[in-house]
Amino acid sequence: MCSKYNQLLELLPTKHSHLFKVKLNLEFQTRFIGILDTSGEGKFLTTRKGKHLFRKTNSLGLNEELLSSPDIHFKYITIDFEGTILNTTRMYFKTHSKLFTFSQFEKQYFLPLQEFGLNKTKEYEYSLGTQLSLFGVVA
Repeated sequence: MCSKYNQLLELLPTKHSHLFKVKLNLEFQTRFIGILDTSGEGKFLTTRKGKHLFRKTNSLGLNEELLSSPDIHFKYITIDFEGTILNTTRMYFKTHSKLFTFSQFEKQYFLPLQEFGLNKTKEYEYSLGTQLSLFGVVA
């Protein structure tokens, strides 16, 4: 896996071959936004504080490029929000969130806190599979 994917995001290797620090390069600043674990189906792990909560929609945001890039592979997302572990999948995050862009920041998808939980993602992904089996096979 190469360390650079585009100008906005960089994956920096760590001493563990399956873990990468995710670096965000904005015009006026750079920051580390989380860790990508490429083992298994892949997982993006990050920490958020109360100041990161978008109060208008009671939601947390993740970088649009990270969620949309075909070059960065992961299925699961884990966010440590003020000591509470929030889990979801990449697909669920993208399909159940809203895209916002704030001045001097990159595009971000924001998922409401009440939408987190692997039970919700399993139900959603199961319903997609059921729909595909009903409509996907046409003779």
